[in-house]
Amino acid sequence: MLNLQDEAKAYIESVLGVTTQLTPATPAVPFNIRDSYEIFELSLLMTKHSTLSMVLLVAKDGDDYPGIVKLRKHIDLVHAATRQVIAYVCRSLTVQHRRSLITHQVNFIQPGFQMFLPEIALDLRESFRQRREQSDVAALLPAAQAMLLSCLRAGKTGQACFTTSALLGDLDYSRVTLSKAVDQLTSLQVINPVKSELQWNTYAFSGSPAEVFQKARQYLRSPVKKKVGITRNTLPMAPGVFMAGESALASYTMLAAPQQAVWGMTRKVFNDMLALQAFEASESVDTIEEWVEVWAYPSLSEAQHQADPASLFLSLEGNPDERVQMALDQLREQVEWLV
Repeated sequence: MLNLQDEAKAYIESVLGVTTQLTPATPAVPFNIRDSYEIFELSLLMTKHSTLSMVLLVAKDGDDYPGIVKLRKHIDLVHAATRQVIAYVCRSLTVQHRRSLITHQVNFIQPGFQMFLPEIALDLRESFRQRREQSDVAALLPAAQAMLLSCLRAGKTGQACFTTSALLGDLDYSRVTLSKAVDQLTSLQVINPVKSELQWNTYAFSGSPAEVFQKARQYLRSPVKKKVGITRNTLPMAPGVFMAGESALASYTMLAAPQQAVWGMTRKVFNDMLALQAFEASESVDTIEEWVEVWAYPSLSEAQHQADPASLFLSLEGNPDERVQMALDQLREQVEWLV
């Protein structure tokens, strides 16, 4: 027969479907508490990089419920010594005892019957939500991808912690979009919540720039939504317009520039340029002079008229031209985290 703490461990694992680790704890508490309880720290391994911990106050007798008043005093003393969530563990509890514990919001576990953990319920819900969303994410939202690559370019992965505003940087997205991006990056453990003295939620990247990029790699997509042939009336060099495709790659590497220039811009800028008659879309191969790539987000480069290397790499990595692939290898050599 399992001892009571192992019963509690097995019960939590079966109910929550997580792996746990149980280790003895020796907080500085009065002797009467040591005489009445075995004390253990229980860690719940929610994800690869996320754990939840609590202290189990295991009744030595197994069936000796001390009453709510005395139990609350014991829990307060152990909490003061450990600063952790305390859960009372008892093998036998009557319906009245369980009702009293629930009424007084006391965490308890009765292996095989019931557990009540209001102090970590929100943390549990968040961890399970992250596990579920991680399996649901097929690709990062364009905004999430832009924020991530922008932070990598700016070297923010080395910061101990940062707020969501720092993640947004100079990008122009709504708070709702920012929240969705944070949820995605958190669910993939690209960034992790961390505690700080700031009053806002703070996060930290989960590794070096190369490690972060590699972790997000399978969820990154080409920013190019479509490619349109144009005939140009005026030079389309305006805010939000940048060199893209092979034209940008030629500026970074030894690749020869294409005969027909390639420009990048968001859909909004594309529509504005059409309205200003800066160029006209053309479907005839004979009349196409240059090309416009409509991107899901603007260039992240400080030089706003040139595609940033990481986004450019993602836009061209599927190009079958061997010359382009050789140039992409040269581009990777220029950015140490672009692996």
